[in-house]
Parts: sequence; C-alpha cells; structure tokens
Amino acid sequence: MRRFVCTGLGLLLLLLGCLLAREQRLVFTTRTHPSCPVLVSSPSESKDFGFHSLTFRNDSRKTIAALQLKVTISTGNAQDEVVDSRRVPIALEPGETKRMEVHLASLQGSKQKARASRQEIASVMLFVESAEFSDGTQWNGDEPQLDVPTR
Repeated sequence: MRRFVCTGLGLLLLLLGCLLAREQRLVFTTRTHPSCPVLVSSPSESKDFGFHSLTFRNDSRKTIAALQLKVTISTGNAQDEVVDSRRVPIALEPGETKRMEVHLASLQGSKQKARASRQEIASVMLFVESAEFSDGTQWNGDEPQLDVPTR
C-alpha cells in the first residue's frame, strides 16, 4: 500500500495549478456598426496589450483624417464597461487599407476588471465610436439602423 506524501514542492505545484485554473480568460474581438465608414480587422495582441495593432479599410467616398476608438469589457453579468478609448490620427483615402499600432486594452487592466467582476471569461470589444473626415464632417454611429425598430 502506497502513501501519498505531500512535500512542500508538491503543495506549491498544487496551489499553482489551482491559481492557473482560476485565472481570467479574455476574448478580444472587434465590432462594426453597419453604417461605419471603416472596416477594422486583423487585431493582433502583444504581451502588454489586447489590441496591439489593427488593419483599417476606408469604405467611404471621403478621406478619413482620424478615428475615435473605444474598448469595452463585457462579463455577462453587468453592462459593458469602457476600459480604453483613444483618438487615432490616420490619413486614409477612399478604398485604402492601412495597418497601425494602437496599443489599446492593457492586458493587466483588463484582467483586473474581469477579476473584479468575479467572472472567468470576459469579452473585450473594440469598435469605432466616430470617424472624422478631411472635409470637416464626422460620422458618429448614432443614426438609427435600417430595419431595426427603435423605441
């Protein structure tokens, strides 16, 4: 008959395994409003940021001068919370595509928000809040969507 002997190292490994199993998982994704003049794609992560770089495509007929980007976190049990926001100057001609480093959604901060909500999985979403055109006009995304009832 064998006995299980718990050594200091064995106990440490067991505790480490429990901690890793409880660590928050973050899912980074983008969301695009149907009338948004910019398509955001190909998000990449770094060791510090959930959104290190992104690809932007101008789908409008006007030159874009800047974008206001917003990042929210959703844990499923409360309203989305803004975790980051930034105005990004960008010169994007109609139909042009560019890849840029944006350094949004600190991994450490996002994990802390998820931990505070006591959720194991959290969705971190980036979207274009507004776009400034070179002619001085702006898209805000607050116009009603077609075929969607409003109240």
